[in-house]
Amino acid sequence: MNQAPSLQILVVEDNDNLREATVGFLQEQGHQVVGVVCAEDVDDTPTQALPDLYLIDVNLPGEDGFSLAKRIRNSQALAGIVMITARSQLNDRLDGYGCGADNYLMKPVDKAELLACVNNLARRLKPIPIETGFTLNTQTLCLAGPAGEVTLTHGESLLLAAFCRAASQTLERWQAMQLVDTKDKGLVAANLEMRISALRKKLSVCGASNDAIRTLRGVGYALGCQIRVI
Repeated sequence: MNQAPSLQILVVEDNDNLREATVGFLQEQGHQVVGVVCAEDVDDTPTQALPDLYLIDVNLPGEDGFSLAKRIRNSQALAGIVMITARSQLNDRLDGYGCGADNYLMKPVDKAELLACVNNLARRLKPIPIETGFTLNTQTLCLAGPAGEVTLTHGESLLLAAFCRAASQTLERWQAMQLVDTKDKGLVAANLEMRISALRKKLSVCGASNDAIRTLRGVGYALGCQIRVI
């Protein structure tokens, strides 16, 4: 069974055999899948819920896949859209991405590649919630925790988000310095330590321990708490 979140998927493909095979394969992976023949059927086909993901053939009878993809993207900004087609020219692929496609797969599509594509989109469309007491909003620069919330500087937000993305939540000193000194002003290690210290204090205000960012002698720094980045 597929380990990614289950999706509501609509397959738009006029080749009966290919459509049925794709629907059956994805159903075996635990998804809720419906297949239709043409773009015109998309609006008339009842599904359990609004589809999370659309797999669209480009060469459809009537309205083509590019037009359908653009229409879906305009009405469902967060939906997943994958074009599946034999049209391999660069202009065709660019048209697909220009219409809002997340991915463009060439026929014949190997089942392993299709599943990898669907799984990758599933993790974006329905991310598994991370249970943490801390949230970093990179748009508002707000860090919230059990004890309260604080406003970060843009640089602090970049640095904290980088910690969250890094392997083992660890940044080497040079990596942290690049984030702090984005304009290459020649800041020294003492400046970096001051920035890290200020970030520690803000984490502490939100409820983190005083050593939420640990200094790794001769290496760099490690974040010691889980933070959800939005």
